[in-house]
Amino acid sequence: MKCPHCTTSVNLEIEVTTTWLTKGNDESHTGYDVACGHCPECKDFIVMLRHGMAKINRDNGYYYLDTVTNENVLYPKYSARKVEPEVPDHYRKDFIEACSVLPFSPKASAALSRRILQDILIGKFEIKHRNLDKQIDEFINMKDVPSYLTQAIDAVRNIGNFAAHPLKDTNTGEIVEVESGEAEWLLEVLESLFDFAFIQPIRLEQKKSVLNQKLQSIGKPPMKG
Repeated sequence: MKCPHCTTSVNLEIEVTTTWLTKGNDESHTGYDVACGHCPECKDFIVMLRHGMAKINRDNGYYYLDTVTNENVLYPKYSARKVEPEVPDHYRKDFIEACSVLPFSPKASAALSRRILQDILIGKFEIKHRNLDKQIDEFINMKDVPSYLTQAIDAVRNIGNFAAHPLKDTNTGEIVEVESGEAEWLLEVLESLFDFAFIQPIRLEQKKSVLNQKLQSIGKPPMKG
């Protein structure tokens, strides 16, 4: 999992669990537990609500989850993903909102992420097609876009089974079902797009400006381009 505090990929070591049965009193049935632990990287506290198959420990009579089929972070409420200051405010605000609703509605988070993607393709890259599918086509065929990003953006079509929901071409905010992990992955794609579209170009210009000042101070011409 990704730590919701520091966003590092970690294997959370569960320190304390409390398990409740969903129903039944036989030796194998469904149940929930609340599992707590500390991130091995940042040491912050994390609380998970997990669902799965419960079994009884015959040594002490307590139930435990033998197989976890679903889990959600209860605390902190949403991932504290860092948004760099170079990202324009309106994209930053929408991205933070997509992060904040993720634990409660991955479908809503994915819809917000698709809208952010489309807004960037239109506003930053001036892609004028009316539907997201064609906008993605134009973006991935642009020059100078790194292959890791074109592949990630192209794969957005598969989020929420894009092909099975043609209305998403023109209504990116439509709430449709998403598979486990898809909404989180969309946020990661947006982070990569932020880096390419806003962060790196601004930082490169800042570095060039500093270098040109140094070149000017020693009587040399500025960098070209």
